[in-house]
Amino acid sequence: MPRAERNQEPMTRRPAKARAKAPAKLPASGGAKESGGAPAETRETAGGRERLFLAAIRLFGTKGYAATSVRDIVQAAGVTPPTLYHHFGSKEGLYLAMVRAGRDLLEKTWKDAIDAGGPVSERIRRLCHTHFGRKRQVAHLAWAVGRIMSEPMQYAPSIDFRALALVRIRQFERLVEEGVKSGEFRRCAPRHVALALVGAVEAASQPFWGEPNIDRREEELEGVLTVILSGIARRAPGRRASRSG
Repeated sequence: MPRAERNQEPMTRRPAKARAKAPAKLPASGGAKESGGAPAETRETAGGRERLFLAAIRLFGTKGYAATSVRDIVQAAGVTPPTLYHHFGSKEGLYLAMVRAGRDLLEKTWKDAIDAGGPVSERIRRLCHTHFGRKRQVAHLAWAVGRIMSEPMQYAPSIDFRALALVRIRQFERLVEEGVKSGEFRRCAPRHVALALVGAVEAASQPFWGEPNIDRREEELEGVLTVILSGIARRAPGRRASRSG
């Protein structure tokens, strides 16, 4: 028997609304396992999770969250409703899992880029280029999320995307602060530099803001990063005087 579509709580909700139950963790890539000695997954459920993801991203991006039904999703994915409930519990659970998967991918990107070490400016460049590449990978998901965010609040799960964005800005701020403290950067406003870096990545990630060619957009990103980082780089002593003299 189909379950109700509203049974899970998003990762971060606006305080005005609350749900009774926190969502389960995103299932491993191999798919969910039946407990209690139940038979292994059927052929449909084994491959259904990925197909449901792709179908939901496409439908949420074109029709919106409210106008997309469970029937729409399972028909597009070529599975039955129990497969969706098996993996995600509900349509809302599927949407939250999509957002969580995108968030986790970006978080891993940040950690890998920062942990690689090197000068702060090198880590910032590496982070921006890697983040740009990851955003290209999840471009359809970002489009679907943007489409859902444009709907009235009562129609879609309420997730505080602003809080997630502020985490990214703060991570850039900390890197800039580290560069100032180490002497690699001159004294500046880390928050302003962080906003400029985030804006550079976002602009490069949007095809309608710049070059349609992906390689050219990455070149443009590198050019903007050079402008930002050279502007805060500590100048060698006497450099300005030698120029004026």
